[in-house]
Amino acid sequence: MNTKGVQNIQYVYTVWQALNRREPKIDNIVFSGHTAVVHLTQDISPTLLPSLFHLYVPAITTLHFKETEQDSGLLKIYRQEDSWTLEGLIQSVPLVSFWYNHVVRALMGKVVTATGDLLDAAMQQAEKMTVRGQEIQRIGRDLAIENMDKLEEYRADLHENYLKGIRNWRESLDGSEVCVKEPGNNMIDMK
Repeated sequence: MNTKGVQNIQYVYTVWQALNRREPKIDNIVFSGHTAVVHLTQDISPTLLPSLFHLYVPAITTLHFKETEQDSGLLKIYRQEDSWTLEGLIQSVPLVSFWYNHVVRALMGKVVTATGDLLDAAMQQAEKMTVRGQEIQRIGRDLAIENMDKLEEYRADLHENYLKGIRNWRESLDGSEVCVKEPGNNMIDMK
């Protein structure tokens, strides 16, 4: 809540007086010369309700000051900011507070823990897969290099064996018989 102007700030305090049977408990004050930050606990117990009804709400009030007259040294509040945390508001309502502390927070703790466990397992598995992928890549590269060497040997041997086969065939043709296979599996001998 943000309020500007002296009259409006007085109206805010009038509302707080109507809502609080007792003064708020001031937990801490920090003043920096032109700004004061007040940590307090409001004891909300409206006068219209039975006095058994109390809500203790932690709040932070920031007061901004300016001098009333130049070089007078007198400061006046010209702006007030009040803020409350959601957790503080939830904690101030008894049944909601119990439900929040014992159900919601416990459940959220378990959900976050399970999520963390799942993410950790996924990260470990991804790391294993990365290492395994790198290993497979290294083995594949080594095999490719080895096969390239063997291919070069085979290619050289193939060319040499081809030429040797041609020479042997020519030599066998000189003065020897040649068998030709015709369709129908009939063999014809030629001299």
